[in-house]
Order: sequence, then C-alpha cells, then structure tokens
Amino acid sequence: MEKTLQKTFRSLGTVNTIAIPNGGNPMALREAERRVLELDDRLSVFKESSEISRINRAAGLEPVKVHSDTLDLIRTALRFSELSEGTFDISARPMVDLWGIGKKGEQLPTPREIAEVNPLVEFRDILPNEVSGTVMLRRPGQALDLGGIAKGYAADEVRRILSEHGVKDALINLGGTVIVMGAPRMIGIQNPKKDIGVPMGRVRVSNRALVTSGSYEQYFMRDGVRYHHIIDPRTGFPAQSGLLGVTLIGESAMELDALSTAVFILGMERGLRLLEPRGIQAVFITEALDVFTTPALKDEFSILNQ
Repeated sequence: MEKTLQKTFRSLGTVNTIAIPNGGNPMALREAERRVLELDDRLSVFKESSEISRINRAAGLEPVKVHSDTLDLIRTALRFSELSEGTFDISARPMVDLWGIGKKGEQLPTPREIAEVNPLVEFRDILPNEVSGTVMLRRPGQALDLGGIAKGYAADEVRRILSEHGVKDALINLGGTVIVMGAPRMIGIQNPKKDIGVPMGRVRVSNRALVTSGSYEQYFMRDGVRYHHIIDPRTGFPAQSGLLGVTLIGESAMELDALSTAVFILGMERGLRLLEPRGIQAVFITEALDVFTTPALKDEFSILNQ
C-alpha cells in the first residue's frame, strides 16, 4: 500500500495541509500549494503589496486595478452580504481593528468610538467594476478584509486542481476549512468549553466541505461579560445569538465560509432559513452546550463522551 502523500505549509494566516492517502501525483500538490500562496499574495489584508491592501490605501480616492480572482471574490462576497442581511460584510475591517480582540490589550471601545467607526462598515460602499477590472471604496477610512471567505475560495481551488490531476481521494484542511474528497472521514467538531483540539462530537463527511465559526478561540472577559471576535457588522458589537459554534457542511467551501459567519450572527432559527434552500447541513452548539443538527445529519453526527 502506498503511503500518504502530504504537503503542509503556512499561508492565509494559518497552517494548511493537503493529504492524498494512497499516493498520487506530487505535481498536483505543488500546483495546489502555489495556487494558495498566489491567492494569499493577492487577498491578504496583512501584506502591504496585496491587492486588498492597495484597495484599502486608495479608499475614497481612486479605483484600483485588480486580478479577476480578487474582483470575482469581492463580487461574490457582496452577494452573500445581500443574502445575509449584512451579517457577512467584508467592509467590517475598521470595526474589527477597533476591537482588536486577540491582537491588542483587552480594551473596550467606547460607545463614541463605535459610533464613529460604524458608518465606515457598509458593503454597499464597495464598488467593483467588471468592465474596467477595478474595485474602489467610496469613503476614506473604509477597508476590506476577505478573511471570512478567502480560505473557502482557496480550498475550492485546491479541490479543483487535485481533480484536474485525477485525484479522487484527498483531505484538504486550510486552517479548519475542510474538504473531504472520496472516502468518508470522521471530522471532529470542537468543544467550545475545552482546549483547542478537544472535540465535542464527530461528523461523517464524504465529498463535501466543512467549515466552523465559533466564538471560543479569541475573546476576553470584562465584568462577567464575554467579548469575542465575531463582530456583528450591523451593531459594531460581538454577536449575541446564543451560539458558541456553528459547523456547516455542503458543496462549496467558499459558500460555507461566508455563511458560517452569517449564521453564527443570525442565530439558529434565522440561520436555518438561510441554509435550508441551499441544502446546507449544520451542527449548532449553544451557550448552554446543547447540540442541534439538521435532520440529514441525524445518523452522521455523534456526541463524544467528555
């Protein structure tokens, strides 16, 4: 039996692993890695030379010429913003920076600071132009961050490349954005109250993508209140939906990436209304650690003994 062919590398702000269990074409792995690194160079808000950083620097001044990857992804993100009532919004960067959860001291923004930044968060001020191949932000101080959709897009691209090389069985894991190709695998779902890597349950996945959004990785406590990093763009405050985590399973990792954020903010009931027409399955973990799944996962999901 051939050993697993595997590539692990850093990109998109995380550790990425692509594994082909029964060997395969090493060229497919190299091409997949190159594609992820290429997307990171274009889409990262943390790289000064990226197209996203150039758009942000030119906010309110002029449109910026971008690659079709960037233009297409921004246009797709805007569709998800409309679909999700603004709960998924790639223009939320200024508000995320203001809170700085996980990146700076545990300081609560004042109501005045939030009120000043809030007008900058508006996806309708993102102006892509398909004819000229440009993107512009309407007002100075606005900024994009594609971190809520880029990993999903990259994972879908990895799957496309592997498929084009004839790979039928593989596990793609871009920092928790997972695609299972071929044989079913049991994927762990994080226990929000335990250390990272300790699962609460497992779900059986085959030829599907799986994405989780949760409030358990980056947060701080102040006066008995828990402030986490998933900001509701509509209010400027961390989302309060009664959920600690939501895991989505479906066809497109990019779609799941965007919708997992939206569903976490909307909450279980309203989130389900967004998912059901798309045939997307879900596992919800509430603040009381109750677990709910969509009906199709009844036989695929199991709780682990804690």
